[in-house]
Amino acid sequence: MSLSTLLRLLLILLAAIGAGAGGVALPAKAGTLRASLSDDLTTIDPFVFPGLVTAGVLRQVYEGFTAMDAGGNAVPALATGWETPDGGRTWRFTLRPGVRFHSGREFTAADVLWTWERHLTRKPQPGYSAFYLRGIEGAAALQKGDAASLAGVSIPDPHTVVVRLTEPDALFPLYPFLFVDRGMEAEFGAAWHERASGGTGPFRLLSWRRGDSVRLEAHAGYWGGAPAVDGVSLAVLPDANTLLARYDAKDLDVAPLPENVVRTVVRQPRYDGQVRAFARAQVRYLALNQSLYPPFRDRRVREAMRHALDRAATLDGLYAGRAVLANGFVTPGLGGYRPDAPTPAPDDPNRGDPNRADPNRAKALLAEAGYADGRGLPPLQIAGAPNVREEATYVAAQLGAVLGIPVGVRIQERAVYVAAINEGREALFINGWTADFPDPVDQLASQWHSASPTNRSRWHNADFDRLMDRARGLADPAARGALYREAEDLLREEAVAVPLPVPQFVALVRPGVTGMVIRPDGTPDYRSTRLP
Repeated sequence: MSLSTLLRLLLILLAAIGAGAGGVALPAKAGTLRASLSDDLTTIDPFVFPGLVTAGVLRQVYEGFTAMDAGGNAVPALATGWETPDGGRTWRFTLRPGVRFHSGREFTAADVLWTWERHLTRKPQPGYSAFYLRGIEGAAALQKGDAASLAGVSIPDPHTVVVRLTEPDALFPLYPFLFVDRGMEAEFGAAWHERASGGTGPFRLLSWRRGDSVRLEAHAGYWGGAPAVDGVSLAVLPDANTLLARYDAKDLDVAPLPENVVRTVVRQPRYDGQVRAFARAQVRYLALNQSLYPPFRDRRVREAMRHALDRAATLDGLYAGRAVLANGFVTPGLGGYRPDAPTPAPDDPNRGDPNRADPNRAKALLAEAGYADGRGLPPLQIAGAPNVREEATYVAAQLGAVLGIPVGVRIQERAVYVAAINEGREALFINGWTADFPDPVDQLASQWHSASPTNRSRWHNADFDRLMDRARGLADPAARGALYREAEDLLREEAVAVPLPVPQFVALVRPGVTGMVIRPDGTPDYRSTRLP
């Protein structure tokens, strides 16, 4: 090394020491991406149903057999291949070699089995993925305590998993499994997730300060290549005014916007060139819980709710065009979606634009059901989280004017609201389900199958259940699509809910920040994001 080079290095070192000692704050980690969360995490436990915001973080940390890419397609993740010799009854997965957990341990087939058994035996209630695992041979026996292990899974070698199902399931490779380092529990105890990061993902969970922030650290040994940033700092900013103030002060590089402020933000010239919109694989609807509000048991009352709403007016009025007007219960972009509502027969009394309000038809239906001018209808309240405040207010005003009864709005802190709808304590609420994997059964069965833990309106129909169960066993996408359309027709005929416009994911992205993508399942691609 030459003397001049040595002197230059010494000057750089002294400057760095002087900056730190002199009170000039150095960045905690050079190359840290600063982003935000619209709400706090509900959990950091990968065995608990996370919700959209939490899932977007946990998918940075944990991975499954497959993942969803930016186009909404399933791509290999921890499995490089899968095959079935018998139409979906048996599956053989080849695991990606050389994958390391954040602990440094190698990911193997034993971690797959351990993760699944923990989902099935988790107390006081099964883990989120137990719903997708119920078809494995021996799953019921394991849950009941009649078996010590999951009989339908075998491990021929450390990188191969063979799964035997009781019935064919063509979608099994797509399910959103998040595989966990089985060494975590032995090392840290039952609450290991509060002390360590147990995934294989591109980022390690460094810290979670409730109501304040989440810190992610790049996993340098990630199988897909190290992230382009050293880490991600996520500020919990549920208040839109605070979010925009932080972004304007250049404290944030990326600011995902709550739906209720998109309209005002995108129209402000100071954000020109900084607004990014991404497709959202979501179904969204006004949910009607028939068990809590007796008039909803009459199909005519449920149908009147749909005719009372002018859904098309919300596209520009609420979302400045950053939304898609879906007419059914499958999200745009997934197979089986129909961009246009079925054409009504000439003698159909419901004939007309299904996206526009028809107050006269709504009132006639109410009168037929014995509630002329709203007489006899108990008051209603629309429940929702803060992000749907404006939408709920708009819907309540329209319903009240047509139904002839008071319709209020009850906005709750998100965790409280989610708990209420999960426990079936709300009669009328705005609900959404963003696809976990790219097939319509995710949205149809998750919302309406009688066995689904996320059937929040508690609607049950044996014919619908049979359609969903049959679709899972069909390997041909076209054949599945036909059953999905039949299922959607049944949902429409029963008027189980009122479809609502699906807003896009919209974020402010600072100039010079590249590669920022929000996938259709709500997962930000922080790994590919680059700072200026």
